Amino acid sequence: MSDKEIKEAVSCAIRHIGTGVYSSGKILVYLGNKGYDESVCHAAVKELVNTGYIDDKRAARKVLLARSGKKQESRNYMLQRLLEAGIDPNIAEGIAAGLDSDVDTCQLLYEASFGAPEESYSDREEEFIKLAQLRGYGLEASRKAFRIYMDSV
Repeated sequence: MSDKEIKEAVSCAIRHIGTGVYSSGKILVYLGNKGYDESVCHAAVKELVNTGYIDDKRAARKVLLARSGKKQESRNYMLQRLLEAGIDPNIAEGIAAGLDSDVDTCQLLYEASFGAPEESYSDREEEFIKLAQLRGYGLEASRKAFRIYMDSV
């Protein structure tokens, strides 16, 4: 692994990134697919992270913004999405730990999906719970969120 190879890989990554937001993991895979040696890929990504060209926290925010409102998901699902997006595991875990509780975000999911609570919703709890479970919420959190949601009628 030479400095020339690393600089070439850094240039290749910068051309690919452009003005976009990419995670360290995605660029690592990209460079590997371009045929660079694994050690060169790691060195290039490290350099890009050190210079601020790659910012996993910024890339994580992009992922989180895409999963709000009607697309809201549980902490565990969000953590998996961050990891799948190539966010460094330490950063992903720290961000996921800082997210609002599942009860709070599940309540936001209900509000975004069904609007303001109505009396008639009280007999539709299972429909709400099913939606929540599709988004990774546990039964206890989704029921508690439903009770809080309905208490605001």
